[in-house]
Amino acid sequence: MTTKLILIGLTAKKMNGIKNIFFITLIIIAFGIGSSSCKKDENHIYGKVTDMSTGEAVGNVKVDLYLTKISTGSYSGSFEKFASTVTDAEGNYSLEFEPVAAGEYSIHISKDGYHSNILDFMPEETASEYEKNMAIPKAGYVHFKIRNAYGAYQGNENDVVRIKVDGINPLCSECCSSDYYSFEGLGVNEDFVCNIVAGDEITINRYLVRNNNSEYKSKKFVCEQGDTIEYIWNY
Repeated sequence: MTTKLILIGLTAKKMNGIKNIFFITLIIIAFGIGSSSCKKDENHIYGKVTDMSTGEAVGNVKVDLYLTKISTGSYSGSFEKFASTVTDAEGNYSLEFEPVAAGEYSIHISKDGYHSNILDFMPEETASEYEKNMAIPKAGYVHFKIRNAYGAYQGNENDVVRIKVDGINPLCSECCSSDYYSFEGLGVNEDFVCNIVAGDEITINRYLVRNNNSEYKSKKFVCEQGDTIEYIWNY
């Protein structure tokens, strides 16, 4: 009897130990599940907006985040506005949001007196933080008025004119390109506006081919913020 009682006692101790370990394990698992359920993973897009010409920080810039959504295996190619903020006095911005199935992100920045600028990028599978610094261009304009004023008196249907603007920052998404604007014939009467970066020096090049003769001229300009350069060419 004595031996039997001792064996039973030893078994009970072991069983209690196993129960204690099991109970502690359950507590740890439950705590882990509770912690993970309370924690929300977030995506974070942040950066700094600076003046495209001077590199100085620009405050109070509106920052809009657009994205294309992926849902139930289908991809939407159209951008939807998803979040917005403004830069602080040092030009910094921050956008935090819960993860969303996105095919592409597009950041639009805008402010009065500036041209808007856009940055598109693709999300990465393993990334949740993106640093995206951007530059915003001061708004300037060139108003072109180009007219074949003398027509048949001097030229003919083979008259060709070309205008090209050099010196525009390629990072300005709303600015005109450095490609040629070409016009032909006697009835040319063009009136259009070209967006440029105010404060930057540009060069306007013009070419005229008439009666087998060619003429080339160029002139440099600097436009103040918000101003318009009037460029009139009657040929």
